[in-house]
Formats: sequence, structure tokens, C-alpha cells
Amino acid sequence: MILRKIIISIMCLIISFVSCGCIGILGLILNEGISDDTGAFFGETVVPGDENADGPNDVPGDGPMNEHDTQAVDDIEVSAEGDLPELYVLDMSSAEAFIADLSETYDVVLLDATDYLSGPDGYMLMQELNHTFSLFSPPFFRALVAEYREYDSAFSLILGEENSTEFGLTNWDGDLTITLYYSRDPDENGVTAAVLAHELAHAVHFIIEEHIGETRSMFGMRRFNYVYDYVEDDFEDLWDPDVHGFYFAYSYGMYDYYEDIATVIEMLVGHPGDMLERLSDKQHEALLLKTAYVRDIIYSHISDECFAVFAPLYEAEEYWSLHAA
Repeated sequence: MILRKIIISIMCLIISFVSCGCIGILGLILNEGISDDTGAFFGETVVPGDENADGPNDVPGDGPMNEHDTQAVDDIEVSAEGDLPELYVLDMSSAEAFIADLSETYDVVLLDATDYLSGPDGYMLMQELNHTFSLFSPPFFRALVAEYREYDSAFSLILGEENSTEFGLTNWDGDLTITLYYSRDPDENGVTAAVLAHELAHAVHFIIEEHIGETRSMFGMRRFNYVYDYVEDDFEDLWDPDVHGFYFAYSYGMYDYYEDIATVIEMLVGHPGDMLERLSDKQHEALLLKTAYVRDIIYSHISDECFAVFAPLYEAEEYWSLHAA
């Protein structure tokens, strides 16, 4: 299976070089797109300064797979219900047990000063967090946290009080902190698998940018967007799913290249069935190539242990390899 995925990845890269200029861009027929804006709105991410260091820095995921529930790589695929399987299950018997197990297994400190995990929604919140952590995997997180330690930065997840304008915020100012804003209202709650995936994508992107530099990072994403540039605060007014939906995960990806990456990861985790359907549609070839690019830079500069996150992409690539005659 792993060999097959490597072969598929190589084929995808070859296709991207051949088709990005003709099939992937000029040949896309803009007559059908996603029907609505399925993602959440996130606050402005606080990004570090531009570091223009260049060159790869392969960091394999370290640490054992641990004694938690695991699943064979062959079984990691989008279910008929559009869900991804959980590969690791943390101890959710209590808030204290969950926080301790998260620290031990993923090397991540969780701060819950308001005791949301002990409240009426506590078990549901733990399930949401566990789902995203399990897809990224303990080895991947340990590699990511180790990268931040190279900059003398701690890595923390904070559950904060409801925020009227944001679901989550990622800040690298000394330490790396991800804050998810809790609300009893499900439509306002940021302690979800999708929001955590979005914010984790920012944390991953910060490290990648330390290796390849801001300019290369921006142009790496921009080249998949055809003639559509990033528009910052105008993204809601300009978004047309029947046009831009072939290139961006959803509207907020048009804000800037940071959000472009984060929305791709968010949709892979939060809406894997939808992403599989879109990536398996020839009209979304640019989005397929963009998603493959995000996977490849994460594998190259952090770790390749988060393969479960990219299960919709792998299935779509396998689909196209079977229909490439």
C-alpha cells in the first residue's frame, strides 16, 4: 500500500508538471462548482516574521506508535458516510485523564482554565479534539512540537471563552499557541475537529515557511489559482462557487495564501466526503494539484506520518490512476 501511494504521488507530480499549464488551468470548464460556503470564518492569524532560509529539512516522525488503538494504512479511506476513521483514541473518562493522555501521547499541553471539558459538552468536545489529533497522529505531532522546540517555543492548545468574531486563532509570538473559542451554540462553537485542523495547518505552515521562505511559500500556492488572486477582506463579496470553487477549498481560502492552505486541511478533516467528491471531478483538477502540493510540502518539511488527513486525496489519486487509460 505504501509503495502504491509513493507511485501515485510520483504520477501526480508528473501530471502536475504536464497539465498545470494546459489541462489544469486553460482546460477547466467553469460550469459547475460547490453549492455553498461550507467552511467557518477564522480570525486573522498572527504570523511570524519572514525567514528566507531555503532547502528541505526532512523530519521523520519520532516515537513509537504507542499502545493506543491503531488501524492498518490500507483501511484509511473515506467511509460511505463521508467520515474518516479515528486511528488513536485518547482517554476520555474525565477531563483530567484526557489532558494527561494528550500530553503524554502527542506532547501537546492543553489549557482548559474554564473547565469546559468537565462541563455538559465536555465529552463531545473531547471527541472533536481526539478526532483531529488522531488523524494527524502522535508521531506527526511529536515531530511538529520538536520543530518548535528548535526555536525555544512551547506548543499549547487553549480552550477560550466565546468570541463573537473568531472560531480560532493561532499565534507564534515566543511560544506557539492555538486558541479555540467555545460556545454552547453549535453554530458559534470553535472547539471542533474542523477548526482545530484549520489552526493546526497554520502551525504547520509557519514551520514550513521557516524552511522555504515567505516568497516561495506564497508563490507555491498562488500558481494553482489561475487568474484569481488573493483578495483579503473582499473574499465574501467576490466569491462565486461556480467559478472559484474549482481552485479554492471555500471562500476564505481567497483571503491569502495562509488561509488557502488552512482551508484545504480544514475541509480534508471536517468534510472528507465532500473533498473526495470534488477531487474526483476533473473540473477540480487545480484543487487536486493544490492539495497534493500541500501534502508534499508537509511531508518534506515536517513528517509524512499524517497520511490519514490526506485519505480523500489518496482515494482521488487512485481513482484517476485507474481512469488514466
